Amino acid sequence: MKEGFNSADSNSSLGKFGYEESLNRVMKLPDVVFFGMAYLAPAGMFSTYGIVCNMTHGMLALTYTIAMLAMLLTALSYRQMVRAYPISGSVYTYVQRSINPYVGVLAGWTILLDYVLLPMFNLVAVGLYVNIFIPQVSFRIWILVFLVLVTIVNLVGMKVTSLVDNVLSLIQLAFLIGVIIFSIKYIAEGGGQGTLFDFESYFNALEFGKPDVGIAAILSGASILAMAFLGFDSVTTVVEETVEPEKNVGKALIIICLFAGCAFGVTSYLMQVAWPEGWFSFTDPDTGASDYFSHVIGDFMASIFIGIVVIGGTASAIASQTSASRILFGMGRDGVLPKKIFGYVNQKTKIPTINVLIISVITSAALVLDLTAAASLVNFGALLGFALVNLSVISHYFIKKKQRGAKAVLIYLILPILGACVCLVIWTNLDVMSKIVGGIWMLAGLVFLVVTTKGFRKLPPEMNFSE
Repeated sequence: MKEGFNSADSNSSLGKFGYEESLNRVMKLPDVVFFGMAYLAPAGMFSTYGIVCNMTHGMLALTYTIAMLAMLLTALSYRQMVRAYPISGSVYTYVQRSINPYVGVLAGWTILLDYVLLPMFNLVAVGLYVNIFIPQVSFRIWILVFLVLVTIVNLVGMKVTSLVDNVLSLIQLAFLIGVIIFSIKYIAEGGGQGTLFDFESYFNALEFGKPDVGIAAILSGASILAMAFLGFDSVTTVVEETVEPEKNVGKALIIICLFAGCAFGVTSYLMQVAWPEGWFSFTDPDTGASDYFSHVIGDFMASIFIGIVVIGGTASAIASQTSASRILFGMGRDGVLPKKIFGYVNQKTKIPTINVLIISVITSAALVLDLTAAASLVNFGALLGFALVNLSVISHYFIKKKQRGAKAVLIYLILPILGACVCLVIWTNLDVMSKIVGGIWMLAGLVFLVVTTKGFRKLPPEMNFSE
């Protein structure tokens, strides 16, 4: 722990928001970065590789670029809001304190869909790939096995969770570097396009002009790839477990977003150069990366890849379960959800134990979801939540704080507006089913809010806006 930091400091920091210290501050900048890395799972890009590559006819790198620009704008807004409110709750906290308490509850409810469903997506991916390696055992059995493992790690304590995430993230990063090296070697030896510089592998004008591709397909792909960047916002859920969160969480947000965009963009570009016809040659787009490794690098690497996907999916499931439980904790502590249940913290482990178990039970729905459906549902809540964070910056800094100098107009108005617009444009390109299910989820949240506030005649339970 950083010298000079003590519990009194943290109590003072939380005290002005009306809260007491109840979680352990054990995470420094590297820990926060690795937590976010584990959440987004560097190896996770291979889970959606086949799906989006097929959807965009090979223009995966271009789609990553668009997704990164959208997420970077939002990361900047998250950075501003965590400086203003260094407390747990993420989107829920920022919106209810800067815009409106009712909207804040709905925002928390909406983003919860993202955090609750991401463990499902990860476990579906893990189950599918382990089933390839051991087909004798149903992928649903593997989902249950890894769900139990993930839950146990989260129940032990934040130090153990952070350590496991750090190790698993490093393994994934090493594998990602290996994929880049092997792909370059394959291309240099005459494979694929035979050159490292091929603009068509980034933007294929002929394919882009086809009726089933175009900007709509690229934006639809970006709506799925947005999930690859979700790690940057997850770090805002562990603010109260971070040393000097105003500084460290803000830095981690930008580091994670830039890393994801650059690493995934370069890797997907090289994969397209190495196997230009891959997008229409997959045995199954859901497991397209396995076909890539078999075709370009060899069956041995394909086998290793399955292990890496399992590691990545497990790490991300651990981190996303952690984040979901902290969102519930933030809402429970405020009394928006039953405080005795959702605001409970185990005094020995300093973990919101009941929340972890609740998320674990919900995650078991992964047994009936496919990969594409899980990805789209995750992004329904995430993209709406991101748009609201951007609007929170405008409300807090530009409107309430009246910071309106030339630089402030750019940082607190123009960039957040762009971020919100881009997120909403990508959101509109989600598939119809995810909008229907997501809409039902939001309607349930609205009904809950109407009931608990007696038709908006009182504030949501125990909201505290003291500063």
